[in-house]
Amino acid sequence: MKVERLTSLILIMIGLGILIYGAVHANQTQVNLGLAGIFLGIIVFTFKTSEYVKRESLDNLVFPYVKMLQKIVRDLGLEGKAVYIPPYENLPEGGTFIPLHEEFDLDLGRLDEETVFLTNVGNERQMGLSIRPLGLDLLRKYEEHLEYSLENSNYKEVESVSSSVLRALGLANTLYIEEQNNSFRIIVSPTNKDICKKNIEHCDQIACPICSSILLSLAKATNEVIMSEKFSFGKHGIEIKAKRLGGIREWM
Repeated sequence: MKVERLTSLILIMIGLGILIYGAVHANQTQVNLGLAGIFLGIIVFTFKTSEYVKRESLDNLVFPYVKMLQKIVRDLGLEGKAVYIPPYENLPEGGTFIPLHEEFDLDLGRLDEETVFLTNVGNERQMGLSIRPLGLDLLRKYEEHLEYSLENSNYKEVESVSSSVLRALGLANTLYIEEQNNSFRIIVSPTNKDICKKNIEHCDQIACPICSSILLSLAKATNEVIMSEKFSFGKHGIEIKAKRLGGIREWM
């Protein structure tokens, strides 16, 4: 076995172990470390040496992990759609929150980097699961490409940089974003649509790193909470409808 693949496998296994342990013990720091370990393992695996690494190999690594998160959400009985939170004092890198109920009341004052299961609230509508966004590392790639933060930019800048980076990484062919009233319409054409077809019914709660990175980038650029309302297949790829829910102060 190549050294790169062995190292990748070790990083992924360690990351998965830390993630599960952190989730069971409601330790956000350990959950974040686990996610970082898994993503680093994937990056190491995709390094091109003398042997070409096929795109399908990356999909086979990423999507079982996405399915594991989907199972956690299903087992917890979470009904709400994912809410993407821009960076603020409690969550310096932003976050993703999946409410217990479809009708929810987000209390950002109670979230922090250590919180995984938000239950110590006076109202069930505020309960839910807080996770590290799957697309956070891709968002960092976008900003690395720009050489500055996306904070307080605009959706067109998100479209431009994410399209360029995703295409360069071989993850997506095209990306289009338009603003509609108080929502965004996003059309992304991933390189492997077959994988998306198997998971799309769950994407409004647990999106893959590609779609998650776009939604998280929009949250950071607009400095608003963004909810993923609907994922569907369209003529030109995956179509996402995302709703703007207002700034951080409105939810504190």
